Amino acid sequence: MIYLKLILVALFWGGTFIATRIAAQTFEPFMGASIRYLIASVVLVPMAYQVNRRFHSVNRGQFWQLCLLGFSGIFAYNFFFFKGLKLVPASHGALLVALNPIMVMLLSAWKYGERIRGIKVAGMFISLMGVVLVISRGHPLQLFKSFEWGDAFMLGCPVTWAIYTLAGKEALKKTSPLEASAWASITGLAMLLLFAGFESYPPTVPAKVWIALSYLGLIGTVLAFVWYYEGVSRLGVTRTAIFNNLVPVFALLLSVLILREEVFWYSWMGAVLVITGVVIINRVR
Repeated sequence: MIYLKLILVALFWGGTFIATRIAAQTFEPFMGASIRYLIASVVLVPMAYQVNRRFHSVNRGQFWQLCLLGFSGIFAYNFFFFKGLKLVPASHGALLVALNPIMVMLLSAWKYGERIRGIKVAGMFISLMGVVLVISRGHPLQLFKSFEWGDAFMLGCPVTWAIYTLAGKEALKKTSPLEASAWASITGLAMLLLFAGFESYPPTVPAKVWIALSYLGLIGTVLAFVWYYEGVSRLGVTRTAIFNNLVPVFALLLSVLILREEVFWYSWMGAVLVITGVVIINRVR
């Protein structure tokens, strides 16, 4: 049953690319992300209080650690996510965000002095070749001519996610995953709201956009989070993280089925290379 749940988590997170692509055509990034995490916080905070009645009680050091989670994983990540998916197809953006594990590995090596050797280097190289193929639209020798703002915004996602992951490693020494996520959601939401006030509210909001934002808040954030950490508790971090390799696959398929996007040959080839490289890295202990 847990394996089925983790496959569904990957499917749900693949769906966030579709939902964000829809929402980003109506809402500006800060306002759209604010609505997503307002919905998520309304559910996450009571869950955290149910587990720990002293959930709100943290010292100054913990508070700033949790604020870093909110800044990197909620505020900055969602700005890049919404901004990027307004400019590039969901199928395209998913392959660039698939660099998350590699960016985590590189930042971890820089911060903790871990050496990257052998087959991990090969896996990283294979994934990067896939990304180059996607960004260049099938013409690697014209990479810089093909590079667009949408690509730059989407590449900001792996960077901010890596910061969020390593900051979480420190924060989780004194805080549970559920509490850390609730705090990240609250602090990130506060930051998003500060900037959302400078964005114009759309005159009309189609029903499909509200459905997309509700999906992002309830399914893509709350439900996926609970099931993902259930996997972590039962299978461990490494075995659970492998299921993340399915996210870009589901995003590609859903972009074709729901958004009717045309996925070109270089996207499929790039997907194979990116996922192969990440799988190689994850299989090395």
